[in-house]
Amino acid sequence: MKIFVGNVDGADTTPEELAALFAPYGTVMSCAVMKQFAFVHMRENAGAVRAIEALHGHELRPGRALVVEMSRPRPLNTWKIFVGNVSAACTSQELRSLFERRGRVIECDVVKDYAFVHMEKEADAKAAIAQLNGKEVKGKRINVELSTKGMVPPGV
Repeated sequence: MKIFVGNVDGADTTPEELAALFAPYGTVMSCAVMKQFAFVHMRENAGAVRAIEALHGHELRPGRALVVEMSRPRPLNTWKIFVGNVSAACTSQELRSLFERRGRVIECDVVKDYAFVHMEKEADAKAAIAQLNGKEVKGKRINVELSTKGMVPPGV
């Protein structure tokens, strides 16, 4: 089972630390820590459910309550946008807000100095790209383009 862990400080949290936190609830297959969230894969469903119940709201760091929930798959047929040259000072929530002014955002993940934004509608994604490419955000000009990595066009 794949578990989403939000409100993680990726600069200060290791996969080993998360694995140790989840291990009392079942077999941890893998952990991946991003900038502000992580994914923990557990072998048994029952262990994953126990971990979610026990660890949701747990403070791994003082003042940072974890958001622990079953990972929901991203809907098919979203438009994936690559955002390059993202400032280290820019959070995923700030970037999401910028894109949400142009349409519904399904997911927004900042990874180091780039990000991926998944938008529901093609027209909104194209409008966001046209309006935001080259825009200065937190002191850096972002590069915004349709992602071609692993892209499956809607209807295929």
